[in-house]
Amino acid sequence: MMDFNINHIIDICLQSIIFKNMKRDVIYRFLSSSPYRVIFVEKGELIVREDEYIDYVGLILNGEVNVCKYSLGGNETLYSKLTTHEVFNLEVSCTPSKKSFYNIYATKPTFFLKIDNKQLFEESIFTDEEKLIIYRNIITCIANTNAKQCHKIEIVSQKSIRDKIMIYLLVQKSNNNSNKFKISFDRDQLANYLCINRSVLSHELSLMQQEGIIKFKKNEFEILK
Repeated sequence: MMDFNINHIIDICLQSIIFKNMKRDVIYRFLSSSPYRVIFVEKGELIVREDEYIDYVGLILNGEVNVCKYSLGGNETLYSKLTTHEVFNLEVSCTPSKKSFYNIYATKPTFFLKIDNKQLFEESIFTDEEKLIIYRNIITCIANTNAKQCHKIEIVSQKSIRDKIMIYLLVQKSNNNSNKFKISFDRDQLANYLCINRSVLSHELSLMQQEGIIKFKKNEFEILK
C-alpha cells in the first residue's frame, strides 16, 4: 500500500485545480480541520453509480478512473478519463439534488481523497479571501467540465466517422498548442468515447495515415494537414 501522509497529500493537492493558488499552510489547516479519508478501490470497482446521492468530492491521489453512462442494453458510453490530482463529483455537489449524472469506476488500482461537501462548502475553515480563491477554482473546474461535454456533443453529432475522429484530434491539438500530442485513451477507450466500433476506428485511422492527413503510433498523434 502507498503511504499517503498529510505532506504527500498536500503535494498532490497543490497540483489540483481546486486548490490552485492556495498556500501549503492553508491546505494543511483544511485537511487538519477534520479527519480526512483516503479511499482505495481495485481496478474495475465502481465508485459512483448514476443517480446516487453524492455528499463528497473525490480528489485522485494515485490511479485512474473513467466517467461513463450505461445504456439500457448495458453498453458503456465514455465521457472522460481522470487521473492523479484531478477531481470528480464536483459539479454534482453543486446541484440541489446532489444526484450523480454518471457512473465512475477505477481502470487501475486507485487511491482518492474523500472531501465531505460540508467541509468544502459550509464550514468556516477558510478566510473570506481564501473562500474567494476556492470558489473561483470551483467555477474553473465546472467550466472545464462543461467545455469537455460541449466537445463530446460536437463530436458524437457528426455523421461521418472521419469527422468524429478529426474533430477529436483538433481539440487535442488546441489543448496542447501543438500538431504533435499524446491522447489519454487507448484504442478501445477512444472508440467508446467517439461512439464507434473499434475495428472501424482502426481502419479509418489507417486510411487517414495513408492519405497523409495524420501520423500516429499508439497514443502519439501528429496532424499533418
